[in-house]
Order: sequence, then structure tokens, then C-alpha cells
Amino acid sequence: MKTMKNSILTILLFFFSLTIFSENKLAIVSSPEGFIFILSGPGNEYKIVDTLYIDDFFYFQFVDNSEWAKVTAWKGRQIEGYIHISRIQEVEKLDKQKQKELITKILDRQKVLGDNFQSDWKSKDSLAYRTTRRDLEYYSETKYDPILEILPKYFCLTNDVEILNHFFATMWADRGSANENPSSALGRCFSCNPNLVIEQLTKVKNIEQKKMIIDHIEWGLLNNFNVSENGKSDNKEFIKLKTQLDNVKK
Repeated sequence: MKTMKNSILTILLFFFSLTIFSENKLAIVSSPEGFIFILSGPGNEYKIVDTLYIDDFFYFQFVDNSEWAKVTAWKGRQIEGYIHISRIQEVEKLDKQKQKELITKILDRQKVLGDNFQSDWKSKDSLAYRTTRRDLEYYSETKYDPILEILPKYFCLTNDVEILNHFFATMWADRGSANENPSSALGRCFSCNPNLVIEQLTKVKNIEQKKMIIDHIEWGLLNNFNVSENGKSDNKEFIKLKTQLDNVKK
């Protein structure tokens, strides 16, 4: 699992470098051709750096007094360049149905890859294990992690329990991962509507799965509220949420 942990650390550092700048927004390509070239500068005369396809995520920042935006994408390596603003569809500005479809599509695929990884690991098929691990890592980096930034915002606005339960199932399929982004996302879902999350959590029949979800929520709360290593905090909101979660454990 060392390779997976190193890969996750790299992608976490990449996304952290983006999120410290609030002007960077998550987006997908808006193009009738289904793709767009990333250029080395803000204009069609610049050379092509790479290509973004319709399902690729990227982050963008508008260039002052220009019709171009600076973009950063992750495709197993960091890619930077420029695209025209007419080709940008900010994910948060999609209508709620399209956001749900996008989130569902990515959770579906992540769950399948997670299930395949678990199956190949148990079968001790080393070749299949390496292949599915590589596929899972790449998809986590390029699709799953980015959509986890949007999922809590979507859930907090819609109270969509279907998406929440889908997220539970995906996390269970992906159990054992060292990725902390799912914990952070689930912690944010819990923070905005703890009663609804607890209600759905009580419906989880698998005791091990239920415990795993609770652990993820707890870890997410600790991270999201920047709680010290000893787990103590004077933040009243954190104390309230932690108490509610502790009551579920009993």
C-alpha cells in the first residue's frame, strides 16, 4: 500500500496548492467537439500543451481583462496552461439535477473500482491486484477527489439521502484507502445536517460498515474543525456535533 499512500500524498498536495487560492474553481469542459486544447499562453497563437476531454476536471482562474483563463489539471501529472472562457463549465453552476448525475456517475465508477480492488486483493492475483490498484488510484486522483469538493455542498443544499447512501456504499467499497478526502467530505455533510446523516446511518445493517462510517465522520470533524491531536476543543459547534456522533456509538 506504500505506492498508493505516496500517490495520494502527491495528489493531496496538488489539490491543497489549488484550494488555498479561493479564485480557483472546479470545472469541466464545455465544448461541442468534446475536447479542448490547453495552450501555453492566453491566445490561439500559442502552442498546444495538452488536451482536456469532456469528462476531465480542471481548476481555472480568470486572467484580468482577458477572454482567457489559466487552468490547472491533474492527469497523473500536473498540467498547466490556458483555455478560452467560453469552454468552461463551472461544476457548482450546473443545475442540481446535472450535479447529481455527475456525482452519481463518479461514485458508481469509484465503487466498482473499489469492489474490484477488494476482490483481487482477496484472490491473491498479483497481476490483477496491481492493475486494479493502478486504475483505482488514477480514478481517485482525477475524478473522485475533485467531486468530493462538490458533494457536501450539494447534499447540504438538497438533503439528498440517495446521494448520501451512495456515498456510504462507495466508501465501504474503498475501505482501507489512506485518502482523507472522503472523511473530510462526510464530516462536512454531517456538520450541516447531523440528524439526517444519523437517521441514514442507523439504517446501515453491516456493523463493520457502520463503524467505518462513524470513524470517517469523526476524523472529518477533527480535520474540518482543526482540532488538536488530543481531540479536545473549545469550539461549541464541534462539541455539539461530536456529542451527537458519540451517542450513535452507544
